[in-house]
Amino acid sequence: MAHKTLTISEEAYEALANLKKEGESFTELVKRITAPLRKKKLSEFAGIMAGPGYDDFEKAALEIRHQWGGKSKRLERAKL
Repeated sequence: MAHKTLTISEEAYEALANLKKEGESFTELVKRITAPLRKKKLSEFAGIMAGPGYDDFEKAALEIRHQWGGKSKRLERAKL
């Protein structure tokens, strides 16, 4: 397995060290605390860009789709 070296502040090191369980490596700790971030389902993001604050984004997406002239099957399926 490849290894990487990370440089973190003493404060960050102490914060991580305080989260470590007995016998747990830092690799295991990082994997454990980041697992919830990696397990999000795509459906959790559905509608996240809906509402008045995203009207400009929707208009731009529709304009791009129009400019592509429907040439992209992926864009067509996405129904921006």
